[in-house]
Amino acid sequence: MHAPRTPSAIGSLTILSMSLAAIWNPAHAQTGDSGASPVAAAKIEKGIETVVVTAQKRSQSIKEVPVAITVVNAAQLERAGVKDIGDLAKTAASLEFGDQSTGGAGGSASIRGIGTAVFTQSAESSVGVVVDGVPQGATASGLMFDLARVEVLRGPQGTLFGKNASAGVLNMSTQEPIIGDHGGSVQFEFKGKHGEALRATGNVPLNDISALRISAVGERNKGVYHNVLTDKDSVTTNGGARLRYLLKPNRDVAVNLIADASNQRNENAVFFAPSVAYATNTAGDHHPAAEFASCGVTVSKTNNQVCPDGAEIQHTRVRGLSGQVDWTLGSGDTLTSITAYRTRKQGPDSVNIGMSNTYDKVYNFTPHQDARQFSQELRIASPGKRQLEYVGGLFYADSNNFKDSTTAILPSTFLPSPPLPRSIATDAVQHARLTTKALFGQATYHVTDATGIIAGLRFTRDTVKADESQSSVVAFDGFTLPATVKAASGSARQSNVSGKIGLQHALSKTTNLYATLSRGYKGPQVDNDTPINVATAPGSFAGNIVRPELPTSVEVGSKMSFLNRRLDVDVAAFHTKIKDFQEQNCTLTAVGALSCIPLNVPSVTSKGVEADIRARPLPELQLGLSVAMILDTAYPGGFTFDNTNVGGQRLLYSPRNKATLNGDYSWTLPGDYELKLGGDIVYKSRVRLCNSLDAECAYGGHSTASLRVALRSPDDKWGIEVYDRNLGDKRVPNAIIYPLPGKGAGSGFAYSLGENSFRRVGVTLDYRF
Repeated sequence: MHAPRTPSAIGSLTILSMSLAAIWNPAHAQTGDSGASPVAAAKIEKGIETVVVTAQKRSQSIKEVPVAITVVNAAQLERAGVKDIGDLAKTAASLEFGDQSTGGAGGSASIRGIGTAVFTQSAESSVGVVVDGVPQGATASGLMFDLARVEVLRGPQGTLFGKNASAGVLNMSTQEPIIGDHGGSVQFEFKGKHGEALRATGNVPLNDISALRISAVGERNKGVYHNVLTDKDSVTTNGGARLRYLLKPNRDVAVNLIADASNQRNENAVFFAPSVAYATNTAGDHHPAAEFASCGVTVSKTNNQVCPDGAEIQHTRVRGLSGQVDWTLGSGDTLTSITAYRTRKQGPDSVNIGMSNTYDKVYNFTPHQDARQFSQELRIASPGKRQLEYVGGLFYADSNNFKDSTTAILPSTFLPSPPLPRSIATDAVQHARLTTKALFGQATYHVTDATGIIAGLRFTRDTVKADESQSSVVAFDGFTLPATVKAASGSARQSNVSGKIGLQHALSKTTNLYATLSRGYKGPQVDNDTPINVATAPGSFAGNIVRPELPTSVEVGSKMSFLNRRLDVDVAAFHTKIKDFQEQNCTLTAVGALSCIPLNVPSVTSKGVEADIRARPLPELQLGLSVAMILDTAYPGGFTFDNTNVGGQRLLYSPRNKATLNGDYSWTLPGDYELKLGGDIVYKSRVRLCNSLDAECAYGGHSTASLRVALRSPDDKWGIEVYDRNLGDKRVPNAIIYPLPGKGAGSGFAYSLGENSFRRVGVTLDYRF
């Protein structure tokens, strides 16, 4: 074998490939093999793409999987302009995201109205994020590039995906290398005054049994917020790269090694913008509307202006390494091992929470907030099309989360000191360690060719330990009080058995029915904030244990094809009851500091109907529709937040109705050029975005639309696209906060905004080689 001339690192991998090939029987090396696994396989049958998914940790057609799934492939992600994880909400009706800047990438997701914003160091999201078989946990990166597919799995997925999947899973697959193929692409995106982006991929065959895929992205987004005090726009800079190495020494063995890295930097204004400011607050010691006006901010529900006078900067760095080995045994079973190590580091971060340059300023400084995770999964899966199909395995994960943050409050300087302090500085150091061990298995026994019985179990053993130390210093003119030091710690060990039973039946070659009963699980948390906050004197205290979240879900669905596979219709009805739903009550203290306390809601129910429709009525026309009607998702009667009865109110980020529609039509022009016209529209009913009964805590029903037109060359080597997203310039917030930070109770509300909160007109140019 002869390897191409490449840099030394690639040459080393070539030597490794050839050596392993000699050990693993070179007679079976696949010369010219594309390297594309069944996971990424797809083919066109009479116009509709037959999608292969891994929702049950095996390669199956989406039509055969008894799970409600929305699948978004690479082309759809590109057309919809999905650049970060929050953009996925445009593609699946049951999926929503809150504010990612505070909850963490992926941590603010909800499916079917169920989700948990992640703030506590021992907390985990209700929606699992899995990339190339690796659960991301607290190390998820919001940056999305060079993806092959995203599967939105709805409902509890604990049997196969574990404890952080009590509401569902975002199962993502990146593009893998292709053996024997030289190629790549470069794309430039120009967003006018709002920024630009450059994306590139390259596929390098090392020899006839291995290949590399390199992908990278650099992006700059401007103008979400504007600081009128400094006359600077907010700027978010993203950069990421991924290196994938594929080795197939013979037809039975595949080795995938993946390294990824991403950086994000936000600067200038990185907090919320005031949307409602009242003349006075409840106490009468602030005049919010006048205070914002004095620094040039005109408060309104379309406002994106702020006027903080402190440093505004955030940093995030994510790194990951994983190795997957798939070995097909002589029996046809496939043995899979996935080993991964990931880190996410934030800081040093500075956020001016007070939002303006008036008194009662609140500054937050975070030197570092780090998360580290090691995970190992070992599983075996039977081949498909057998009377008994199964998958089973072992899983282990160990996570360490750290956070050090200082909140400085600067009260009014024009009142006497004492009694009024000139500053209050509180430093909090938090640490949590989460260890999970699990044994899982799921099988389908085909009683007949048409009917199968599904059964699965997962045994999970969790250990959670968390501690926090808080030191507060109050300073007056001329003297400072001794530091007040409080500490709290707690631990929990929990064993759980979750699982699934069900029935699936092929009514015909084009209609599959299924019914399942699933029990999910999300592990316990430790609340150290409450004991520290209620303590009136220094000391060490026992943390409160937040009980595990236990969903039980019944789902009935059908997957149907019509008109010779030109129309696919997937429908699901579900009823999920969650015992001890894990909620976080995030409010502002009297002086404006953010306080998030985890707690259990005794019972929450989510029920409704969903549909995913894919159609190709003409060879040139593709249509997609995702619809969800989610009922209930309400707090139980008598449940209170901040001494306010919120019983009967819907959970946050839980619209009753949502629909996403997309379509693309193509024409063949003279000279074999191709012209494509496409668009999408998202409708969402009223949704609550903060925990108050005030009408300002909700955003009303609305729709947003986008259009695009593209021209591609006859040989598909190059293309140009012009897009217009959020045509109506709807200022839709990602979250709402109350009261206004630093302004006291009854002062008003503020919006968290994102790139999708503004109209964006841009152009992309791409070249493939």
